[in-house]
Amino acid sequence: MIAFVGDVDAFRAYVEEKGILAYLVFGLFVFFQTLSNCIPGLPFYLTAGFILGGVKGAILCDFFATLGNTAAFLIGKKFGRSFLLYLFPEDKLTRVEELIFNKNPILVHIMFMFLPLPKDTYAWLGFYSGENVIMWLLITFVARFPHIFLYTFSAEKMIDNQYGFFILGSVIAVLVYLVVVVYLKKNKKQSKKNK
Repeated sequence: MIAFVGDVDAFRAYVEEKGILAYLVFGLFVFFQTLSNCIPGLPFYLTAGFILGGVKGAILCDFFATLGNTAAFLIGKKFGRSFLLYLFPEDKLTRVEELIFNKNPILVHIMFMFLPLPKDTYAWLGFYSGENVIMWLLITFVARFPHIFLYTFSAEKMIDNQYGFFILGSVIAVLVYLVVVVYLKKNKKQSKKNK
């Protein structure tokens, strides 16, 4: 990808020349990025939008990101909380556990996947929701799609110097994030008062 920075047409031609193998390799990058919990997905989503377009790029990224999240879900489920303490500080783990256990776990899953929240971190703890793997896959794929599509579609439009979609999407994401943060802080204060 780095070799083709600034030359979208050459990158597209390269991808077309390599065919299905290029999609698979790119998809594996997205899979490991999602599983890693520390590599941001935005560069991959933008690249997919530049090369494949908004819809096709979003479907490819969403498919492999869902597989990565599901792998994290299964690993977390298999090895449990003691394993997760190697990945996350206990105070952060406890906060997410409280959020999941004090609310509707499936709603929390949808919220994490749909809103601009740390999806890849949450996936490691997703087994707390008590969902089976099929339900996890469905919710994750469907709820992640709008978030990913926003970036891939914006990237497709940026090729034609139409930056408005990316700016609008970024503003909406920040506003939604702020509303969620304010809501969670208010909810936490209310919970402390009730105790």
